[in-house]
Amino acid sequence: MNTQINTMLDAPLRSQLRAPTVIPAAQQAYWALRREFWESRWIYLAPLAVAALFLFGFLISIIHLPHEMRALAGLDPAKQRDTILQPYDMAASLLMGTFILITMFYCIEALQRERRDRSILFWKSMPVSDLTTVLAKASIPLLVLPILSFVITVVTQSVMLLLSSMVLLANGLSVSPLWTQLQLPQVLVMLLYHLVTAHMLWFAPFYAWLLLVSAWARRAPFLWAILPPLAIGKSLPRNSLNSKIV
Repeated sequence: MNTQINTMLDAPLRSQLRAPTVIPAAQQAYWALRREFWESRWIYLAPLAVAALFLFGFLISIIHLPHEMRALAGLDPAKQRDTILQPYDMAASLLMGTFILITMFYCIEALQRERRDRSILFWKSMPVSDLTTVLAKASIPLLVLPILSFVITVVTQSVMLLLSSMVLLANGLSVSPLWTQLQLPQVLVMLLYHLVTAHMLWFAPFYAWLLLVSAWARRAPFLWAILPPLAIGKSLPRNSLNSKIV
């Protein structure tokens, strides 16, 4: 009698143990991306630090902004716009260069770091496929970092514009020349176009190569990523010269 009761009670428990929990693919991708941000916090902390340092330097430099705006009144509109756009272009170029460096170092360390510190053994035990892991890592340089770069650049330039406007208003000057010559919507469209073409399209094969080297190389992935293209580049002129001679 007792054995029958125990069997009846254990039956639901056995059915629950046999049925594995199915995690949706979208949730797996979400947590895979969260994992990348947990393990590589520097991919967003470094550009934020660069933007903060640039804003600090810009805050010091706008002390002379009223004098510069008075001097620009006698120039033609094209030179006025170039002079006004110069610090905003510098901010965008600095942040774009920072994100390119961050993306390169992330790609070259993305898959090699896990084998070096043996954390791959832990992540292999998780119910996440290798395809999801690779797609999550590839989406960081091809999608996440360009979007993050655009957001940080837009916020930085907006703060610069607000600071400049406050300084001009405090000195009794009009802010209309600044806003008119800057044409912020046009600048944002050009910035977005640059991110889509450069970060997402032009550099995509290079990022894919770095990820491939990171997954293959056991040591010195940076050297393995650079030496083969250099060797191929050095061999190309010789081949072209030989073809011309023949």
